[in-house]
Amino acid sequence: RRRLDAESIRDSVLQASGKLDLTMGGPPVKQFDYRDPNPSVTPLISYDTFDVENPANYRRSVYRWIFRTVPDPFMEVLDSPDSSQLAPSRTVSTTALQALTLWNDAFILSQSRHLAARVARKGEADLKVEVENAYHLVLGRLPTQEESRELIAYAAKHGMTNVCRLIFNTNEFIFVN
Repeated sequence: RRRLDAESIRDSVLQASGKLDLTMGGPPVKQFDYRDPNPSVTPLISYDTFDVENPANYRRSVYRWIFRTVPDPFMEVLDSPDSSQLAPSRTVSTTALQALTLWNDAFILSQSRHLAARVARKGEADLKVEVENAYHLVLGRLPTQEESRELIAYAAKHGMTNVCRLIFNTNEFIFVN
């Protein structure tokens, strides 16, 4: 088993939510807020204040603008290589911080809302169908009866967005056999 790299996780989340922008080519996109009062020093950028609903956030990871001195915290926690160093091979770790990031990061929260909206049936609330649709989009399979029963109960109590967050945090999504 091996864990997906940071870029693959990010792009897979966008694909499942229906937001992945597959536009080929073009300039890189800045997925951060940028203030450069003095260009001779490290620029002031903020990943935290960048609007996660900005269409620039939907481009594939290969088109991200990367500052070598200020890494993206979401990508960094998922072991994206340090772009200021040569990286002949990637470090792969599995930490609690990664699970917390895949649960609490603003990007994941936003994409979970989009996935929940994508799987919702128009005009009717059928949690069983929504759970099945979410499983199919994220994991490529239908849930087992036990998974379905547990997630329907969870969705009834906490909402479908939180079910989507759970699915994005499963080993089956993050790891490849």
